[in-house]
Amino acid sequence: MTEPALIHLIYCSTAAHEMSQAELLNLLQQSRRRNEQLKLTGMLLYGGGVFMQLLEGIPPAVDMVYQKISRDPRHHSLILLEREPISTRSFAGWSMGFHHLEAEAGQQLAGAFSLHEAKAGLEDKACHPSPALDILRQFARTQR
Repeated sequence: MTEPALIHLIYCSTAAHEMSQAELLNLLQQSRRRNEQLKLTGMLLYGGGVFMQLLEGIPPAVDMVYQKISRDPRHHSLILLEREPISTRSFAGWSMGFHHLEAEAGQQLAGAFSLHEAKAGLEDKACHPSPALDILRQFARTQR
């Protein structure tokens, strides 16, 4: 069986500690450099001590980066929500889109949600993971 040309991978995780703006900026700069080299695109949301990230690109690159991410001590309790073939990128223009959802800012978004509550709901294996992609896409549309 042939490997798909492109995949996306979505996961949630819990920060080891509440991250400062400086730590988040450093993480974002590292991610963008790496993703540009590997031709990966995606989106990262952070709020309430929870990360939600989507990576998209060729399978070997996405899988390699996810393995590295899974060993990163800055977070724990990773939940792989989805790893699926895709025909086109959802975040083609972003080596790594990012937003820090502060509590008050998160409540101002249309269809306000809490990443902490979203992660708790997605931990149920019976839950279909597509709401995670919907959350990321909806957020990206409001930021463009």
